[in-house]
Amino acid sequence: MFLRALVTSGILAFIYILVVFSLGNLPIGTSLMYQVLGTFWSIGFISILAYIYGKKIKRSFRGETGTIKWFDSKKGYGFLVRDKGGDLFVHLRSVQAKDRKKLKEDTRVRYSVEKTEKGPQAENIRLI
Repeated sequence: MFLRALVTSGILAFIYILVVFSLGNLPIGTSLMYQVLGTFWSIGFISILAYIYGKKIKRSFRGETGTIKWFDSKKGYGFLVRDKGGDLFVHLRSVQAKDRKKLKEDTRVRYSVEKTEKGPQAENIRLI
């Protein structure tokens, strides 16, 4: 994905420079062209990376949804069933403080998944 952004931004910057210099009837000086090309390539590269990785970041903040399979507040843990399929471990510290007493079986929740030493675990759990 990084390489695709690199190549795409370079192609777009080169086309833009050719159009600007040909429409403006400006003489194409080698050093000036490289400076302008480098500037536009940098701007294009950063914007394409922001677009690509911004989508990934937005997706991770949005999180997943699921249903509490069982949760024992006295023990401080339980499990939930992901909408994608499979179960995830839920620890009491991962549940928002205002939702801890409301967390019961068949409750719909939104959460993010973190990979821990013991496997994937639900984090930032909040009721829907």
